[in-house]
Amino acid sequence: ELQMFRAQWMFELAPGMSSSGLEPLPCRPSSRGAGLKSVDARVKQEIAKEEKAKELFLKAVEEEQNGALYEAIKFYRLAMQLVPDIEFKITYTRSPDGDGVGKRCVEDNKEEDKMADLLSEFQQQLALQESSVKLCQPEVDVSQTHISVLPMEVLMYIFRWVVSSDLDLRSLEQLSLVCRGFYICARDPEIWHQVCLKIWGRSCNKLVPYASWREMFLERPRVRFDGVYISKTKYIRQGEQSLDGFYRAWHQVEYYR
Repeated sequence: ELQMFRAQWMFELAPGMSSSGLEPLPCRPSSRGAGLKSVDARVKQEIAKEEKAKELFLKAVEEEQNGALYEAIKFYRLAMQLVPDIEFKITYTRSPDGDGVGKRCVEDNKEEDKMADLLSEFQQQLALQESSVKLCQPEVDVSQTHISVLPMEVLMYIFRWVVSSDLDLRSLEQLSLVCRGFYICARDPEIWHQVCLKIWGRSCNKLVPYASWREMFLERPRVRFDGVYISKTKYIRQGEQSLDGFYRAWHQVEYYR
């Protein structure tokens, strides 16, 4: 009898069976499934909170561009309370600058492309001309010997002398405005290579990633000694509190040093 009792007791304790042993017990949801649902709900909540923070941050940017500093700071604060690093998660659908800086940059790039094509265009024009035509011609007849009579090598020596050891590239650019021939001479790669060597030494033997030595001179960072460095600092601070609470002053401070 003891053995039969134990067998019946073990049978009743088997999973999925009722105490009578005839009907299966209802299945309970596993803890793993409940955990997955909880994780999904938490992820959706985080996504919704981040989207709300992005909306508030972009609203703050818009208010700041319109000059409403108090409203902008309020929206900035709400956005950062939801997501502290929301500033680094924003993907702007348009340029955040309201003064057309992006549009001007595109126009400047178009102008640079035109200037880059200008050199090849001038070279083609000179190549199609007769061999007797010089790099430049006198505008009016003169009795003295004109500079166009000089050989190309002598002209290039004069251009290098204009640059000199002081790297007077401003004078070189002004000289390139005289005529097409002078423009070509002022873009001579050897002149700009020597300029780069003067500035950076032997560390600029490789032209990559720049297309020309002149582009390296214009784009590569360097310390300049032909002017004064000015630092512009801007910040926003809260002004004096109003007694009625309807007006709150904010000051946008700019100073130079």
